[in-house]
Amino acid sequence: MSNARKKLIFDTSAINKLGVDSDLDAIVRSLGISYHVGITETVLAEVIAHPDEAERRRLLNILDRLLHPGHCIMPFQWIIEHQAKAYQKDASGYEWRKLNVRFFEGEEEIFRQKIIHELSEETRTSNKKWDRDFREMFRAARPAFQKLFETEGRPSLKVVTEHLMSGGGAYLSIGAGMMERATTVLPLEAEVRDFIERCPPFKALLLSLCFSQYDMCIRDPRKLSLGKAGRHDMFSAVYLPYCMVFVTNDPGQWKALTAVADLMAQEMSILMYDEFKAGLFGLWVRQKPMPESN
Repeated sequence: MSNARKKLIFDTSAINKLGVDSDLDAIVRSLGISYHVGITETVLAEVIAHPDEAERRRLLNILDRLLHPGHCIMPFQWIIEHQAKAYQKDASGYEWRKLNVRFFEGEEEIFRQKIIHELSEETRTSNKKWDRDFREMFRAARPAFQKLFETEGRPSLKVVTEHLMSGGGAYLSIGAGMMERATTVLPLEAEVRDFIERCPPFKALLLSLCFSQYDMCIRDPRKLSLGKAGRHDMFSAVYLPYCMVFVTNDPGQWKALTAVADLMAQEMSILMYDEFKAGLFGLWVRQKPMPESN
């Protein structure tokens, strides 16, 4: 049996919950037994944006402790750019797992905190603007979609996604544009389709956008939202292929990323914090030496 540790990612809400958990020390110790922790740049950016410096330092200290059984993962947009360039360079030999996505600069900054606190206000402002622009993009399109489906009925998320990602679909064009920005070369549709299937992070990004469009534009407004579809929430989907377990303490985030993982047919667990903790301590207890029998 392999002794390799499972790859685990916490989102920011899970880090916040971990930070106030009375079992923090035991949890961090237990993580090193079976998990390799990935700290995403998205989480780091949200921690940097925290307005209270004392709380920011406390959260950074937690991230520093998590680096011992883990590492930082580079920004999602860098991942897509590097993957697209690797594909363009050698499409036949392309293998997405070969690219190193470790974010050494993030690890260094977590440890030394040289400029993090100076960047807090700027990061907070940028995060708010990007999220506002992301939501507005879909809000602007919502009236047209709502009018269209008043008479045609509401297709399922899966049906809409399959249409958007099919040949000639809008999201193949969006994917082509992303690849062109990364490589300066506009790919053929066949190349886009091939890259989507061979690069799970890229596929996850496009599926998260499909989810956002469906939930914010097409979903029947009389029905509950399918999940939290903010920019950071949805772009966290890029990190799903890099872990076996994704932990959140946000029910909306759990619903949204579970839907994206289902669309991907991704073999992984997306867990709420309390569920993960319960399983972790169960595993931790089993790792203890068995008492000797009389």
